[in-house]
Amino acid sequence: MPDWLDGDDDNDSIPDLLDIDTRDTDSDGIPDILDRDDDNDGLVDEDDDDDDNDGIPDHLDPDHKDTDGDGIPDWLDKDDDNDGIPDVLDPDADGDGQLDIFDPDRRDTDGDGIPDYRDYDDDNDGIPDSRDPDIDGDGIPNKFDPDTRDTDNDGVPDWLDLDDDNDGIPDSKDKDSDGDGIPDKDDIDFKDTDNDGIPDWLDSDDDNDGIPDQFDDDDDGDGVLDIFDSDFIDTDHDGIPDSVDTDKDGDGRSDIDSDGDGIPDDEDDDDDNDGIPDDLEADEDNDGIPDYLDDDDDNDGIPDELDDDKLHPQPKQKLRKKTEL
Repeated sequence: MPDWLDGDDDNDSIPDLLDIDTRDTDSDGIPDILDRDDDNDGLVDEDDDDDDNDGIPDHLDPDHKDTDGDGIPDWLDKDDDNDGIPDVLDPDADGDGQLDIFDPDRRDTDGDGIPDYRDYDDDNDGIPDSRDPDIDGDGIPNKFDPDTRDTDNDGVPDWLDLDDDNDGIPDSKDKDSDGDGIPDKDDIDFKDTDNDGIPDWLDSDDDNDGIPDQFDDDDDGDGVLDIFDSDFIDTDHDGIPDSVDTDKDGDGRSDIDSDGDGIPDDEDDDDDNDGIPDDLEADEDNDGIPDYLDDDDDNDGIPDELDDDKLHPQPKQKLRKKTEL
């Protein structure tokens, strides 16, 4: 039975509603929920803004954020804001005034009860996030989606990362924040025609002429009609240029068809048509060993059986003790 349906995920006879995780970040034998210094760095947790020493401040770290300050991190707490409404029924689980469906900290795209940051298939389309070009199914490719993009693959999404491309230059001073060789001013990721702080692909009126892009024949106001402008051809008028749109016709289905067999990848069991089913061919770390045979799928040095997230590298994660079921 999958965990999200199981009332006792670890089969320890303690219902999940009452069960507290035994994670021990510093392996000192004291579970984090009882340990005053989780990472054993000499700073007590109440004074430490990075309890697990993973480089992400606790108030931004989904593993350690504790909205109601009850000592139980949100990802373990069944009622994060302690308002008496269980998170599974609460439209604003962390009580920040932002509905969960719009809150990147709480978003659960497919409504399966597993927050996206812990879900291996955010949009429940059958394609693991590690292989899905659009993991939240919003029509915006991951590399252009601020909610999901992680340019340097360090496990910290760009919207949390102070150095997206890990080049040592803070994004605030970097002229090429994603390190793709295209200056931000010319990069479709960052191009902002009207300089209003909203990149064109997110802006409903790119040239700020008062005409919404979906009705504007010249979105960027350059004098070239969009139908002739390679930068702004947008077949379905969704604000995403065809050059990066995974659903150009706006029918709700991805247009990507890697092998050109007429079956979109999200419905194709063999995307590259090599005769090997995709679920057997996946190789998350590209080491030549398919995941189903690989003892360390993400090649982060932590064996899958001990890895809390075996599809996403977490090199700073401490090995957790193996729990006997």
